[in-house]
Amino acid sequence: MFIDGMHAAMLMAEIAPGWYLPVRITLMVLISILAVFIILVVLLQPGNEEGLGALTGSTSDTYLGKNKGKSWEGRLKKLTIIAAVLIVVLCIAFAVLGTIKF
Repeated sequence: MFIDGMHAAMLMAEIAPGWYLPVRITLMVLISILAVFIILVVLLQPGNEEGLGALTGSTSDTYLGKNKGKSWEGRLKKLTIIAAVLIVVLCIAFAVLGTIKF
């Protein structure tokens, strides 16, 4: 017997305990919000202006370059890393919830 996606979701809603669907919906909403947040944070980051100088290893040590972690650029980079780690953890949790058999 073939069950399409809609019937499978309805069947799961009848079988699953009361906490299961709200948790999965919450995880999907959080994952979606984080995905949009990552896109926005990456778009706000300035481009890499080193160009071909990065290939030869010639870098200029400037005050801004040395204090990159304290600047706006450094904060955006940290936010990107934190959001990426959170989205990976939430995706793993979502996948683990999908393997639960009722």
